[in-house]
Amino acid sequence: MPHDNDSSETISAKKQEALRNELHRRAQTVQEGDEEKVLEQTPQKIQKMLDSASSNRPGIQKLLNNVALLYKMLRDTSFAMDFTSKTIVVAGLLYFISPIDLIPDYIPILGYIDDAFVISVVLNSLASEIERYREHTSRGV
Repeated sequence: MPHDNDSSETISAKKQEALRNELHRRAQTVQEGDEEKVLEQTPQKIQKMLDSASSNRPGIQKLLNNVALLYKMLRDTSFAMDFTSKTIVVAGLLYFISPIDLIPDYIPILGYIDDAFVISVVLNSLASEIERYREHTSRGV
């Protein structure tokens, strides 16, 4: 699954590397309670974005679809995700729900570019796990 070209072309290579490092740092420091925080706050953030004027933009829709996929993977108790994959998902979604990050979310449209990039890094890092999840859900398990 290729990363989101819109976000990677807008963020400098130096900032992209900083975001990758931040994601991996956060994944190594996921704490007890972070998963619950993500499960509680992600739907609220998705709804807030859907309610915004920018929600009809294709890039925002793609971001929301990708976040929803990761959220479903995390919530699905019938899907066994390994610990490392789970911490990467939690770290990515923690970044997504945080309003203050590299580009603060209160900046219309631009505020979500870094979120889209971080989510694309998560998707690329977990491509085989995501494929396994899609197979799992297609079997109706």
